[in-house]
Formats: sequence, structure tokens, C-alpha cells
Amino acid sequence: MKEIDPLSFLKAVYMNADLPLSVRMRAAIAALPFELPKLAVTAVVSDQNFAEALERRLRNMKRISNGNGRIIDVPQVETKPQMPRVADRRFRRI
Repeated sequence: MKEIDPLSFLKAVYMNADLPLSVRMRAAIAALPFELPKLAVTAVVSDQNFAEALERRLRNMKRISNGNGRIIDVPQVETKPQMPRVADRRFRRI
């Protein structure tokens, strides 16, 4: 008898149309993490680049705080008060 690895066995199980759907789904769920990579976020930051970026940002903050930089005016927006959460009498059941 030929030896196969566990992932190949799971693939054979979930691709076999003669087996019940529940068995095939369990095999597909078990094989999924090994067939498709998980999405992940990675950041490569070297010490020199990070230090340079930090220095640039600190200089920029000093420039803005001295009044020499651009200042963005945010307009005031009027908002209406939130409606009460009490149900209206017209929609109550008797």
C-alpha cells in the first residue's frame, strides 16, 4: 500500500464526490490552513530609517507649532440632538 502525507489524504477526501458532504467539508476545513496562506501584515523598518522619519516629524511639528506652517481650519458643524429611543405610541400593540 502506498503511503501518502496527511494533506494529500485530506485533499483526496474532500475531492471524493462519493463521500457525504459533511465529511468532505470537515476535510476541506482541516486542509485549508495548509493550502492557502493566512493574510498578515509585516513591516520592515531599519533603525536608521525609523530615526530619520522620527526626526523629520519632530521638525515638522516644531515648524507648525511656531506658526510658520500651514494650519487647517476645521469648520464648526451643527448637529441635531439624537431622537429619543422611546417607541412612538402609534406603533405599540394593544
